Amino acid sequence: MRALILVLLLVLPSGPLSAYTAEELGQEFDARQLTEQEKRFLQVGLAFGSFYNGMIDGAWGQASQRALERYTLANGGTSIVTNADALFAALDAYEALDAEGWERQYNSALDMSFLVPTAALIDGTPSDVFVNLNVRGRSIGYSMTIDNGRAAQGYHEYTAGRAIGEVYTLRRPLLWITSARTSGGISLYTRSDYRGGSWSTLMIAGADSDSGAFAAITGSIAPGYAPAIGVSSGRLATGIETLARIMDERDRPDPTPSARAPDTGGETVAASGPHAAGFGTGFIVSEDGYLLTNQHVVSGCASLSVDGEPASVVAEDAVFDLALLRVPALSHAKPASFAADPARLNSDVTVAGYPLPDLLGGLNVTRGSVTSLKGMGGDGINMQISAPVQPGNSGGPVLNAAGQVVGVVVAKLDIAYALKAYDDIPQNVNFAIRGEIAKLFLAQNGVDPVIGGAGPGMAPETLADLAAGFTRLIACN
Repeated sequence: MRALILVLLLVLPSGPLSAYTAEELGQEFDARQLTEQEKRFLQVGLAFGSFYNGMIDGAWGQASQRALERYTLANGGTSIVTNADALFAALDAYEALDAEGWERQYNSALDMSFLVPTAALIDGTPSDVFVNLNVRGRSIGYSMTIDNGRAAQGYHEYTAGRAIGEVYTLRRPLLWITSARTSGGISLYTRSDYRGGSWSTLMIAGADSDSGAFAAITGSIAPGYAPAIGVSSGRLATGIETLARIMDERDRPDPTPSARAPDTGGETVAASGPHAAGFGTGFIVSEDGYLLTNQHVVSGCASLSVDGEPASVVAEDAVFDLALLRVPALSHAKPASFAADPARLNSDVTVAGYPLPDLLGGLNVTRGSVTSLKGMGGDGINMQISAPVQPGNSGGPVLNAAGQVVGVVVAKLDIAYALKAYDDIPQNVNFAIRGEIAKLFLAQNGVDPVIGGAGPGMAPETLADLAAGFTRLIACN
């Protein structure tokens, strides 16, 4: 089994996930079943493998499908791509991103987003005009500058002037692109975006040996803030779990005759009982009765209730894994306040929620710290926390010492798979959506989050009382 099968496997979802079943793994792949973030994840992996050269935008067209077909054929498959083929492509995508810490970052100076290898990025040759960066162990180079239109035009003329053969150009009022190949076997890509009254120019260079990384970087460039490219919840993550189980069963020796199940005359014996309703956590974010939780908590629910009161989904975002609920009964309830600044590394946090409500019952509060400012594979949407969480904590608030929201609980690392892959048990490796992402999601959907001012830390007991006032149990039926 590939060690990378320990890619982030969500064990917290309380609402049903649309997972690939064992029977579906051999069926023909249909990209429409995936979220845009999952499709971006596949696109970047195919780009690193030199199978795809296009925009990494989650729009799955013929170019993306043909790239996946080429990947499948190169790995011993057929021209008919199955769901299992897509899952193996997702594993390779994770390996490609993880090797050098690749992540799509937002550059505030340029007001552009693009892939960078955070673990291998080094300073390049000093320049009075450009900021130059190189990638350790690769031929890849970045050059960045902000200038007027005349200067930007000169950069594109320089790129075209070094070309042999055909030059690709795109000219729009707010976007210029020039791509060429030099006689020395170097690919050049120059892009200028008109941002905030100036032209932001990003130039990428790379040799043939790094054609995959070159394609991934150039395909990831986007104006302004663009969503992170990384592991997300959905069919790919749950499908990898299904694939891992099947591979384990295939490799496991047959049981001895005495251990076999008794003959039932062909009748299938099921060991599952009645399907119980799912549970999750949410917290009040507006006096108008709005509640924030995870998208995977409410996905596929026929009906929702919050503390027994009817609730409806107002907005949801599969990329951020966030959902906004409206609960009329909670109108005029005091909402949680968000921290003005992001959580800092090693800062204390408290998690409130309703894990395993059928077993534990009542509000549960745990404490820990921020152990990493990034999620799995350098994902910029999430951060890592050490506060213990259990199934049902999904969607609950992560609070700083002043009782302000700095995150939303979303997942934990699966212990069983980590043990199989690394012969070790991870300790409190849990993940939360960053508070800045949650505030952005609320603003995008017409809710102004309450922002708390700077204040002293609270006594743990006082903080728990505060959390109890805005944290709620969600039931999915």
